[in-house]
Amino acid sequence: PVNRNQGTKEMKEQSKSSGKNAGKSPGKSNTTLFAAIDVGSFNTELVIYEISRKNGIREIDHIRSQLPIGHDTYNDGMVSNAMTAEICEVLRRFRGTMESYGVEDYAAYASSALREARNCRIVLDQIRLRTGITLVTASNSEYRFMSYKAVATHKESFAKALESGMAILDVG
Repeated sequence: PVNRNQGTKEMKEQSKSSGKNAGKSPGKSNTTLFAAIDVGSFNTELVIYEISRKNGIREIDHIRSQLPIGHDTYNDGMVSNAMTAEICEVLRRFRGTMESYGVEDYAAYASSALREARNCRIVLDQIRLRTGITLVTASNSEYRFMSYKAVATHKESFAKALESGMAILDVG
C-alpha cells in the first residue's frame, strides 16, 4: 500500500523492468519499495526503487510517458482540461503499478510546466482528487539539488569523480 497522503493521443509509454521479481512484490524482508514520480514539461516518469541495507538502492522499474504539458503552459499560460485528464490517466496507471509492486512510500514532483500555469492549484487539486497522488511543485533550484543529491548517493564513484576534477552540468 502506498502511504503518501492517503498523454496525448499519440502518448508513448515505455517500461523497462529489471530484476527477476519485476511486476511482483518481494516477500517480507529488510527491503523497502519506494517510487519517484516526475511530471515534467514533456515526459512524465515513474521509477520504482528497492532500498535495502545489503544492496543499497536498486532501480527495479522505470516507466516514461510522453505528455507535452509544457505546450499548453508555455503557449496558453494554462493547462487545458484535456491535458489535465491525460495527466490523471497516466498517474492512475502509475498508481496501479505502484500498488502491484507493493510500494510503501513515494515522492511526486511537478516541474515548471505545472508550476508556471495560471491554473496550477486547480490542476494539482484535480490530480489529487482523481488519482490520490499529491504532487509537489519544485523550483528549478530544487530540481538541480535533487539531481546532484542523486549523483552523490553513489558514494564511491562520486568520491573518485571529485578527486579527478569532476564537473556536473545541468542542461535543461
